[in-house]
Amino acid sequence: MKQGIHPKYFPNAVVMCATCGTTWTVGSTRESIHTDLCFNCHPFYTGEQRIVDTEGQVDRFIKKLDARATHKQQEESRKASRTSPELTVTALNLGVRAEAALAKAGVTTAGQIMERLGQGDDGLLSIEGFGRKSLADTKKRLRSRGFELPSEAANEPALEAPASEAESTEA
Repeated sequence: MKQGIHPKYFPNAVVMCATCGTTWTVGSTRESIHTDLCFNCHPFYTGEQRIVDTEGQVDRFIKKLDARATHKQQEESRKASRTSPELTVTALNLGVRAEAALAKAGVTTAGQIMERLGQGDDGLLSIEGFGRKSLADTKKRLRSRGFELPSEAANEPALEAPASEAESTEA
């Protein structure tokens, strides 16, 4: 063995656990060793269900989950405010003439427009100064905001089930 290249060996090196304070001796090239966990307090050996997080990874993960939850909640509230029936007509940016015609007729919110559309297109077309182009723009803006127009649901054709061959031969 070459002289002077090997580290000094300590046959009675002291190992100390920082968590539970247990100490024991081992042979090592270091005089004292400090560990975060030992066989007395490690969850694998004790069977306890606890998280060993020395680098803060669990805390970072929980922060990310919380941030995601708040972002999702803000997104839902933004989406709900976009489709609110209390949304003003001016927020729809329909144009000066259409907004003036609706204001003259007393229609000031998206909910009131939806009520008029529930009566059909004539509900809005009966307003003086509100024409087909304004109606088309209004429907387009309401759809882009996420509103479900009542006139479109009523105009969809009902799907009829085809008659079976047995029923057609009996008739």
